[in-house]
Amino acid sequence: MIGLPGKVVSDVTNVLGLVTGNAKATLVAESGAGWPVVFSVNPSEVSLKKKNSTEGNRAVVTHSFQDALKGTSNIRLELSGAQVLGAVTTQKAVDQLIAWATPVRISTAAALELGSYTAAEKLAGDMVARADRARGRTAGTGGTAEVATKNPVKEMGAGPVFYRLPVLLFSWGIAGPMGRNAKVALESVKVKYKRFDEFGVPVWASFDLTLVEYTAPKPFTNPTSGGVPGRTRHVVCQGENVVQIANRAYGSPHAWRRIAEENGLDDPLRVRPGRSLALPPANENPEGQRR
Repeated sequence: MIGLPGKVVSDVTNVLGLVTGNAKATLVAESGAGWPVVFSVNPSEVSLKKKNSTEGNRAVVTHSFQDALKGTSNIRLELSGAQVLGAVTTQKAVDQLIAWATPVRISTAAALELGSYTAAEKLAGDMVARADRARGRTAGTGGTAEVATKNPVKEMGAGPVFYRLPVLLFSWGIAGPMGRNAKVALESVKVKYKRFDEFGVPVWASFDLTLVEYTAPKPFTNPTSGGVPGRTRHVVCQGENVVQIANRAYGSPHAWRRIAEENGLDDPLRVRPGRSLALPPANENPEGQRR
């Protein structure tokens, strides 16, 4: 089943378990990469936890919905005593779970798409700021600046990378504690080898796992601030104009027209500092698409 989408592998495994009347807890990579982990013995204990930050005893999280998103955590599922049996399947399950608990590298552009908006945007902004400072210093000495920042995301492609845990699908029969094909990340795994064969090959292992609910953010939004999907705002700083803002937000200076139309601006080069501008979603702005 390697190479098939993770949902297909998970569904097939669940159907086989239901047909035999013995549904098994299963973990599969959403991408379909790697091997599915089907536990021979289901967990003996399951704990589900969700935490909110409240103000005293009033059960008030916050007065702002955006801050409320920051004050609530994703569901955590702790599985204890899940077991795998077999000379081949035991070690393969151990290796696969360890791999899933290890962050994988993703590009900066992918980090923007997958939710690390704050970190990626900060890095892009830092690059632009350095370029602006370089231009300013060069202009002050009477020289010419040769710094290009047309597309900060592209420029970051050869620079630092970001990491994230693989997204997994967790199922256990028809529903299970989080529903069928729940998207999770493997936060921690503890393996206890129970038995080895005469050659020293593990044939029985017990697992304690902590799974964290994975919620995919909308593209080009800031999951940390909880902004409205597809919409962001930018406060104009001293010396900024709409052309510069468009270049930094979308990677193209030509996107200034869409920002100007969205905010009713007559002159994109003259915007009052401190004004808050609405930035349209990139997928609604053909000229400002990230490339």
